[in-house]
Parts: sequence; structure tokens; C-alpha cells
Amino acid sequence: MNYSRQWRYKMFLGLMILYMASACIVALTLLWTTVAQYRIKNLNDISENQYLVPICAPSKSDTDTDPHMNCHLLDSLIYEKFIANGWTKIVYSAKVDSQSIAIKTVNLKGKDVTDCAKTNSVLACHNKAVEKLVREISLLKQLKHATIIQLKHYCTKTAEESPCMKYAVIATEIGEPLTNLKLLQMTWNQRRQIIVDLATLVNYAQQSPIGVLGLPDLRRPQFVLVNGHIKLTDLDDIIVGEPSCATNNDCSNFNITIKCISSRCEGYNSKLNIQKSFQEFGPYIFLMEGVPREKRMNLDRLRQLWQQNNVTTEQLLSDAKLL
Repeated sequence: MNYSRQWRYKMFLGLMILYMASACIVALTLLWTTVAQYRIKNLNDISENQYLVPICAPSKSDTDTDPHMNCHLLDSLIYEKFIANGWTKIVYSAKVDSQSIAIKTVNLKGKDVTDCAKTNSVLACHNKAVEKLVREISLLKQLKHATIIQLKHYCTKTAEESPCMKYAVIATEIGEPLTNLKLLQMTWNQRRQIIVDLATLVNYAQQSPIGVLGLPDLRRPQFVLVNGHIKLTDLDDIIVGEPSCATNNDCSNFNITIKCISSRCEGYNSKLNIQKSFQEFGPYIFLMEGVPREKRMNLDRLRQLWQQNNVTTEQLLSDAKLL
């Protein structure tokens, strides 16, 4: 009897120890997760940004030669309201000399930074996101076109100091968000203008001053409406030049099959841009509602050419202008 009681007592004591150990492990895990999440969620606090490391110095070459470089203006901006955010960037509206502009900077709560911060330092992740903005600034300065958002000002602080927190902010003209509902509510004349603008952009990508451009992330949220015209606002994922390749298999992606010629997928970007633009906009801009009878055949022909993706960008633009 005594032996049975001792056995039950030891078993009870062992279970209590095991339970307490498990509870401690769970509590420590929850505490660690809470601290990590708090750090990520509160990265945009001014106090924490200042605590990290000193901000880099502005690039002297840009300060001396580029009229768009204006850190004094952008450092003192008062933001008006939130507009949109993405994996890397966040966009606000602001005013300069009573004129509204869009302000784009690093999204500290975005997927790029938060995913990176799980295995890397916050500083390294922040600076990596800044580098994408710097690339976008470079492209905006080179790709000045009616279908691409106009750069107004920018500020970059990216001197190679260690440790050093890089900084980038972009100011552009502002536009209206281009929603699916807005597209569906457009009149025929408004849709026709969107078709022409989209064909113009796809054609410009084939002959830009820096080479053939690929738009792999071409999506409706990356466009805004400015005075009835669509403009591309997100440029950091643009591919400059045809993709390199070793075999034909390297040129097969997104249901596109191109031959590898002289280590390049010649014609790949054209196919990619035509396909992506139709997938994103086709269901909304090729509606027959409100289309004049004499234009319906032309519209249907253009829709088929665009969808089948067996046409040059020049032909698309030429047919779009006939609408």
C-alpha cells in the first residue's frame, strides 16, 4: 500500500515538473515572438529609426548636378494622407507650393522588410529596400515618357559609411488610383484612351533609350490616372534588356516560348509585355458596351491580336489608333 502511494506521488511529481517545464517553454516562445513582432511593427517610429545608426550623407555628385535632387524640400515635407502601399514602398500625398504630389518611401511594415528582418538585421533589410527605390529613381530619370509617371524631386542618402542607414524618398506627379470598378464605369471614349495608352507603353518598352524593357510585374495597382491617361508608377522591377540564356529552355516562362539566339531570348520582353497587359486590362477595356457600330469590328480584331500575342507592338499601337 505504501509502495503504491509512493509510486503515485512520484508520478504526480514528475507530471507536475513536466507541465511546468512545458509552460515555461511556451511562455518564453510567446515572449520572444511578441518582442520580434513588436520590433517589426514599430520600425516606423522616429525614435527607433534614430536609434539604429546615423543616416548616410547625400551623394555629392547628385547634389551638384541633378536639379531633381532636393533633400531640403523633401526632408521638411508634411504628409497629408496615405495613398497606397506594397511589398517595398509606401505612398503618401503631400503639397509643395500648393501643388499636390505623391511621396514614395520605404514601407517598413512591407513584406520585403519584414520577411528579411526574420533572418537579417533591420539595418540591412532597410538598406536593401532603399536600393530598390534608388534604382527606381534612376529609371524615372532616364524613362521620360507620357505613359510613365513624371519625377518631380527626389532625395537619396546612400554614402558607403559603416554603419550607415541609407535613405531615399521620391516625389512624383499625383494621380487617381486605377481600380477595376473605375475601369468598368468608364465610357467608350475613356476606355479607348486607355487602350491607346497601354499600346503606347508596350511599344515604348520596345524602343526605350536604355534598351528593350520587360514589365514582369505589370498590374493595375501600378498605374494611376492623370488627366484621363494611365501612367505607370512602379518601375523598380523593370527588366532592362532581353533575358540572357544558354538554351531554349531558359526562354520559356509565363507560357512564353522563345528561341535562345546569341545568348539572348530575343523577343521575349515584347511577348511578356503584350501578354501581361492583356491579362490585367483585357477583361475591362475590350467591352462592347457603348462602342459605335462602325468601331466594333476593329475593336474585336485588336482584342484577338492582343490576346493571341502573335503581333508586334508597332502593329498593336497602329490598330489601337484606328479605334
